[in-house]
Amino acid sequence: MSVRTLPLLFLNLGGEMLYVLDQRLRAQNIPGDKARKDEWTEVDRKRVLNDIISTMFNRKFMEELFKPQDLYSKKALRTVYDRLAHASIMRLNQASMDKLYDLMTMAFKYQVLLCPRPKDVLLVTFNHLDSIKGFIQDSPTILHQVDETSRQLTEIYGNLSAGEFQMIRQTLLTFFQDLHIRVSAWNPRGGCCPGHKPVIQKYQEQDFTQLVIPITLRIFYYKHSSEDFNHFPHLH
Repeated sequence: MSVRTLPLLFLNLGGEMLYVLDQRLRAQNIPGDKARKDEWTEVDRKRVLNDIISTMFNRKFMEELFKPQDLYSKKALRTVYDRLAHASIMRLNQASMDKLYDLMTMAFKYQVLLCPRPKDVLLVTFNHLDSIKGFIQDSPTILHQVDETSRQLTEIYGNLSAGEFQMIRQTLLTFFQDLHIRVSAWNPRGGCCPGHKPVIQKYQEQDFTQLVIPITLRIFYYKHSSEDFNHFPHLH
């Protein structure tokens, strides 16, 4: 269990939440001069996203989040996102919040499963942060909050070893292992099988027997400065 997993889990799930909310609000957009009081406008959409992102990247909360610690329980994490989603003028009923959380968790689980290397989880996180920045281009103060989080990510995770990232990835997969939810958005593309598990496409197999692997064996003699080199052109 890695104590460096929580920030990556929180930021990626938050990025997925913002993406879904943005798409839903855009679908309901009505020109401001034609909208009734109970209808959403472009101004309302930006206000909702700004409020949620500002709360999500609160400086004191980020400082606590990046401290080494165990993952939150599933119930506690769900409560965090419930409160985040309602940090603005928007209100979601229980069914809508359930669907939103299902989309968030399954989308990020799918991305983790697709990572060819454990360290790619960090790249997925930066992709989410870049997308979040796109929502707040007109809000320099909030943009600075996200930039500061990006800096912290680089500072803390930039020098972690491959083994540490493997532990992070394994911790994430352990957290998601009991979550098997049908996500209809994947079905048309063959992304979900009847067992509610995402379909992972296999990479094309490579023939490594034809590769030339140069090998140099360096031999150091005890108390001598001389050394021998044996070169092997390739191994089969």
